Amino acid sequence: MNSRTKTLIAGATGQIGSSVGTHLREADGHWNPIGLARRPPPQPAFPMIAADLTDPADSLAQLGKLEDVTHIVYAARFNHFGGAPESVDTNVAMLANLMDAIEPIARNLAHVHLVHGTKFYGHTVRERPVPYREEDPCGNPGSFYLPQQQLIERRQRGKQWTWSISRPHAFCNYRDDEPRNMILVVAIYATLLKELGLPLIFPGTARSFDAMTQFSWLPTLSRAIAWMMRAPQCANQAYNVVNGDPMRWRDLWPTLAAYFGMEVGEPGGSDFASFVADKAPLWEAIIRRHGLRATDLLTIAQWPYGDYVLSVQWDVVSDMSKAARDGFAERVDSRGMWTAGFDYFREQRIIP
Repeated sequence: MNSRTKTLIAGATGQIGSSVGTHLREADGHWNPIGLARRPPPQPAFPMIAADLTDPADSLAQLGKLEDVTHIVYAARFNHFGGAPESVDTNVAMLANLMDAIEPIARNLAHVHLVHGTKFYGHTVRERPVPYREEDPCGNPGSFYLPQQQLIERRQRGKQWTWSISRPHAFCNYRDDEPRNMILVVAIYATLLKELGLPLIFPGTARSFDAMTQFSWLPTLSRAIAWMMRAPQCANQAYNVVNGDPMRWRDLWPTLAAYFGMEVGEPGGSDFASFVADKAPLWEAIIRRHGLRATDLLTIAQWPYGDYVLSVQWDVVSDMSKAARDGFAERVDSRGMWTAGFDYFREQRIIP
């Protein structure tokens, strides 16, 4: 890696793209990230340009002069709500539009990284043997992940640049501006239940309560992506990137309840979205009494996303041995990640 490296991050305002961009900006001074977003913020953490990847002409006009791009992190996806179906055609076209604009002019292009996920294995479609391994066939024909991978494989044939793919699961980060965050969802949910004098009821089925689950800490994912773009052994490979300590919700739930000083509740057959639907007055009362920052209960956390995560009725476990074998062995204590996340949201005056 040298000072001539320039990394284009598509989807730079999303929680993954912004996390990767921040890491690359701070990492070693050589990645030189530049963000791409439909609507960049007025004061971005690193340079950004505006472009609409759904529009081939706009993509070419805005990106057609970036001859010095050497690396691409593709974390963009068409607008969707957590858990809702995503357009395959639009998401594949967006990647094609970016490559059509960049590849012909970026003569020193070295690597293209795609951020995907365990939907590749079909974890929301049906139960299948675990752990998921990177060589497993795609189990989700309705996802855009396989068509995007096939597109990048076709375009790379005979070229000097290489590609890689990360497959995380259930993103976790310490941010109060990103509603699609399970730690934030549970933090506010627990606060409401405690105010009502109730135990920490599990908002899902008994089967999902007993299912194995896993998480991906976004700073670790960011470091893994940087590793994939550097390491020759990662060329044209996909890697699972999860914390590495899968656990059952039943086993994690007591840790979360203890943090809030609550009794452990069993599955209640309910869901997050229905529970919070009429709780705005209660939330506003909690904010006033504890001097919290003013937030809108229905928008600060993406409640349907929480229900989507808990909707899986079987084990979801990804194998991490391939990454470890090839040189990335970072692991995360998920219980510590959750409780430190609750600490963060307290410090930010989101919860009391």
